[in-house]
Amino acid sequence: MKQLHIWVFYISLLGFWNVQGQTTVSSTQELPIVIQDSLNTKKKTPISLRFGLDLYRLGLSQLNSDYQGFEGVADLRIKEDFYLAMEIGNEETTKQSEQVNFTTRGTYLKLGFDYNMYENWLGMNNLIHLGLRLGSSRHDQFLNSYTILDRDRFWPGAELPISSGFATGERSNLNAVWMEVVAGFKVQILNNVYLGFSLRLNRLFTDKEPENFDNIFIPGFNKKTVDNKFGAGINYTLTYNIPFRFKIGD
Repeated sequence: MKQLHIWVFYISLLGFWNVQGQTTVSSTQELPIVIQDSLNTKKKTPISLRFGLDLYRLGLSQLNSDYQGFEGVADLRIKEDFYLAMEIGNEETTKQSEQVNFTTRGTYLKLGFDYNMYENWLGMNNLIHLGLRLGSSRHDQFLNSYTILDRDRFWPGAELPISSGFATGERSNLNAVWMEVVAGFKVQILNNVYLGFSLRLNRLFTDKEPENFDNIFIPGFNKKTVDNKFGAGINYTLTYNIPFRFKIGD
């Protein structure tokens, strides 16, 4: 009988230890684990480089035998909605303006910025932007031929163009400087591939005029007239975007 009481005591003691162990494990599992990050987290703004071509000038070169042009475009994102922008290109065109037939050939460079005013949804990177550019060109003018204005038809053959001699030929080492206001958009059509369109309003600041002639057309600026320092242009771009690193923002 005494031995029976001893076995009952041992069994009760083991049961108590088992219940205590399960309670301890359950309590440990229910406690939340909180990890404190000692670093001060900040919003990361992706810095990206986008570059491509102006499809408008390439298309015009194929459709118009009197025009050849090329423009490369690029922008660098340095803030959430702020981009540094650049366009560089060359143009050669032959035009007839009243009594004058001329050819303009040269290169141009435009530097400035774009500001994105479109608030994208999560995962999107489209742009509706306004911007400014400072443009400059280096070009040559060729006076191919001209016709003397003779309203009385006094001189025989006055309507025939003069293609050699006085005033014809090349005027080289010309330049121009202007400002552009830019408004446009860029839409993502594939992963990191964008189609863009922009309108440009130009204001000519200075230009070196050729002797006995004028800069009727300026590469990158477009058509110029004597009484008007304003011009306009467009571009239609296909670009590729490279997000190459991240910047820690505020």
